[in-house]
Amino acid sequence: MNIIRRIKLKKINSEIFGITLFILSSLFSLYLALNLYGIPGIKAESSGITLVFVLYYIIFMVAFTLIALYIIKKHANVMKGVFLILIIYMVFVVSSIISDIVSVNLIEYYLIIVFITGFFAYMLIFKNEWYITDAAGFIMIAGAASILGILLKTYIALVLLIVFAVYDYISVYKTKHMITLAKAAVNNEYPLLFLLPSNRNLKMKNVTFENRGENDIIMLGFGDMAIPELFIVSASIYNINHIILFASLTIIGAIAALIFLFHFNNKPAPGLPYINTGVIIGFLIALLIIKI
Repeated sequence: MNIIRRIKLKKINSEIFGITLFILSSLFSLYLALNLYGIPGIKAESSGITLVFVLYYIIFMVAFTLIALYIIKKHANVMKGVFLILIIYMVFVVSSIISDIVSVNLIEYYLIIVFITGFFAYMLIFKNEWYITDAAGFIMIAGAASILGILLKTYIALVLLIVFAVYDYISVYKTKHMITLAKAAVNNEYPLLFLLPSNRNLKMKNVTFENRGENDIIMLGFGDMAIPELFIVSASIYNINHIILFASLTIIGAIAALIFLFHFNNKPAPGLPYINTGVIIGFLIALLIIKI
């Protein structure tokens, strides 16, 4: 009984860590979005995006995933380089936004960008551990969610969530290519997943997809946070007069979904059907409240 209790407590620690990460990332993406929202041209850019974007986006994601899986089989290190470039680029983009918000002069502006981007580039390439990947993923996701959340109208973001929830379900349970990608990501140390270990001293070199259970690690794909967070941003920004209501209820919906996902799934499971459903329910409750 004591062993079982310890195992459950370890898993709860990982669950709390994952939920806390999601909340902080959502709030950070909202912070970035509110600072970007006033930039001239953003609204005009948003008005030009239609539902066709969802079709293009899903085609791009499917094609990119298939190409990535093919390259991984032939040249695993090449694909690692591609993923590293992508995440470092997004860290650069977000550091540019942060620098624009907090810097007081041009020198400070460039110093902040160089420091943040340089630090993560060095650590990811030469000294990577699970917490470095998690921190870089946190920054990347907040940046992507804030930008897409501003650009996509709420109804388009809603359709995107539904489409990706279906795609995630198919890619995990039917084609299973997302599980193949997750295995490659963990075993080759690609920066694609959040690792949520109960043991904070865990070393990346000792982690494989197969031994994640032995090490009490919960794994959550970057997309499992990015997609619902862009909807949280979109719903909050486009209902700016009720931003606290929409932000709070969509985040609460995500938290409820994450608890269910973490607590009742021991096998690899698609995150988006759960988390997207949670944020959509939270959004619908917020809509109902303002209608009453």
